[in-house]
Amino acid sequence: MEHLLEVKDLEVSFDTDAGEVRAVKNAGFTIGKGEIFGIVGESGSGKSVATKSILKLGPSNIRIKSGEILYKGQDIRSLSDKELRLLRGRQISMIFQDSLSALNPVYTVGNKMTELVRRNESLPKTEARQKVMELLKDVGIVDPERCFRSYPHELSGGMRQRIMIAMAVCCDPDLMIADEPTTALDVTIQAQILHLLRNIQRKKKMSVILITHDLGVVAQMCGRVAVMCGGYVVEEGTAKEIFHHPAHPYTRALIASMPRAGSGKFEQFLERSMQDNRDKDLCPFYGRCKYAREACEKELPVMYAVEGGHRALCHLGEEAFDV
Repeated sequence: MEHLLEVKDLEVSFDTDAGEVRAVKNAGFTIGKGEIFGIVGESGSGKSVATKSILKLGPSNIRIKSGEILYKGQDIRSLSDKELRLLRGRQISMIFQDSLSALNPVYTVGNKMTELVRRNESLPKTEARQKVMELLKDVGIVDPERCFRSYPHELSGGMRQRIMIAMAVCCDPDLMIADEPTTALDVTIQAQILHLLRNIQRKKKMSVILITHDLGVVAQMCGRVAVMCGGYVVEEGTAKEIFHHPAHPYTRALIASMPRAGSGKFEQFLERSMQDNRDKDLCPFYGRCKYAREACEKELPVMYAVEGGHRALCHLGEEAFDV
């Protein structure tokens, strides 16, 4: 598979009053052309920080310390602010987690979408409005005229998320980053949004990075998956490999922690909080891992290849399948 995006040894920190907080540590993954790639992990594992760093988004105290972010072979870190503005939206777009916060509350949906289309495609106002109407229809909005005139707070969460998707695809980007696009939506609307995302991805043949903590969404949507824990990518492989042959104890704990209908009991595998290893290069899961050994408290394991593109960051190595 030809790589559209390559992230290598990415290190991202926040400068705070209490000192440096290492949010992403030596993370790396690749995105192929036309694939849906999932990044999964608990809240605070570094999923959103890692992906927002691709577009150099974040608060003023964020700092990309090291690593490479290669988009079509070019390092995004070397781009000027002007070049980044041309890249954002046109080639790489993003759907943010909270649609209500992402949309400007003092402007109508039509106003902001028309502005976006005109800025990126230099269309006259009438043609831009027509394109916005087509986009709203494409994402399944039944009454685009009413939606065009509405403010964000006048619309449901599902409709706002459809608008976010329409804005993300308006310039036919090659890569779309979806940061937990179904958060706070009920199950029925979540299924509709995921179905919409898949249809648009297939129709436009674009790549998608899907960030989520929901393993069910990953199984349904993604071809390949990276599992993040404490800022590290601890496992990467196809969805089939991750679910049927997990090679890292953290991945196994995530899968085992999923509630199952009719099981009669629910065993907690992740009840202990993550240890603070911000100044240490150690496996972030060793303090909660029942398979931890002496080496886990002394040094960070190296990525080992399980089979093909399936790899894991663990001292257990091949023994992981026997425990």
